[in-house]
Amino acid sequence: MLRVLFIILAVVSLSLAVVLGDWRLYIFATLLLVAAGVMITSKMRRRHKNVPEAYMQAPDQPEDDLASLGIMEIKPAQPAVLEPNHYEGVDGGDELTVGDSYEFISNPIELPVGSADIPVVGKPRTKVPRPRIMVSEASSQSFADVLIPALRSLRASIDAYTVCLLRQEDVPLRYHIEVMISQNSYARNGGTYSAKEPMLAGHRALVPVVYPRVGPNGFPKAKLGYYHEQINVRQVAMVPVVPKKYDDLFILLVDTMNEVGLEAASVRVLLEQYARLVSTILDTEAEGGLADLDASLPIKPRREIITEEMERARSAHHPLSLALVYFNGGEDGADNLTELESAFYTRLKNVAVDARVERFGELTYGVFYHGAKSDIAAWASRIQESFPKDHRSLPGGVSVGVAVMQERHQSADEFRSDATAALQEAFQSGECIIVE
Repeated sequence: MLRVLFIILAVVSLSLAVVLGDWRLYIFATLLLVAAGVMITSKMRRRHKNVPEAYMQAPDQPEDDLASLGIMEIKPAQPAVLEPNHYEGVDGGDELTVGDSYEFISNPIELPVGSADIPVVGKPRTKVPRPRIMVSEASSQSFADVLIPALRSLRASIDAYTVCLLRQEDVPLRYHIEVMISQNSYARNGGTYSAKEPMLAGHRALVPVVYPRVGPNGFPKAKLGYYHEQINVRQVAMVPVVPKKYDDLFILLVDTMNEVGLEAASVRVLLEQYARLVSTILDTEAEGGLADLDASLPIKPRREIITEEMERARSAHHPLSLALVYFNGGEDGADNLTELESAFYTRLKNVAVDARVERFGELTYGVFYHGAKSDIAAWASRIQESFPKDHRSLPGGVSVGVAVMQERHQSADEFRSDATAALQEAFQSGECIIVE
């Protein structure tokens, strides 16, 4: 501590000597530094002398008598056998959940005698992510209630990428998407698309047709019109479905990103059985057997529907517009409102290509459009022009108000509020209104 004090005093003396110009302070500071140096040197010498040249050895410990410890004999260790703590769910799952049953798989691992390192037991397993369904839509509520669960199970059974039910219209050749279930957000969620040549020609009903290769020397990618753009699928399979109550041809189609799989005999059997099921459902729906299902199920809140579409658009980085379409000629058909709404919905569904249509109120439907912002004006105008005021079955025309989703729309209520304001202005002005 004293040597530190000497160094501090020396620094202070030097500072005063510079300021005051007194040579005696220089001499005093020098003496202080010399004294501090002598003290530091002396301390270092004392530490060096205190280092011992040899460490003390601990006295030998006497060996314990093994007999006194109860040890009568020593034998070589036998090979250790460990059973890995490895489990696999009965249903093939990767996680343990309460209430499930599991069987444990024992794969004995032998360790060499004398081995000190115990290896990690069990085989490492990579958890396979569950497929995420990006599109799950149907052309009607009855199809959504019955066909979507059925085709979802088909997709899971054969590890398909997309499963859809198409209805073929011959003149002109086009396909109506009745049900669509896909892991790809570019799959069409409804509407129709035109084609230059039919998907199938000359094939028998309920007989699966498998194309093990898609692309050059295989099934043409251009025929996969149920995607907005060409997707790099590997295989395609389809089954012609000809219900007795319909004049149109339906096609149950599946595709996959896997190189193999659809050509397996077991997959063909599944496709045929599901096609028979779809045919029965279509006939039942045509006879009105599925009509009562809609009344027994609760209606999904509009706020929940809007939230779903907003989350889907933002997760896929797609634009989103909500158009509210109101039928202006409702007062003239008030006596037959149910049939009027049904006709309005059917025509709007066909006109609003690649868009989701949901009922938002009496004679009012919400249409969700994922197209580019530059195409919204033309798309909305086409909807309005498709309902002329002098239309034979739906006279009076429509009012169309559109809201384009922006960063400010943090909730479904905010998004719907802009669309409602646009519809009100469209009703008063008679023009299509778009709010950005």
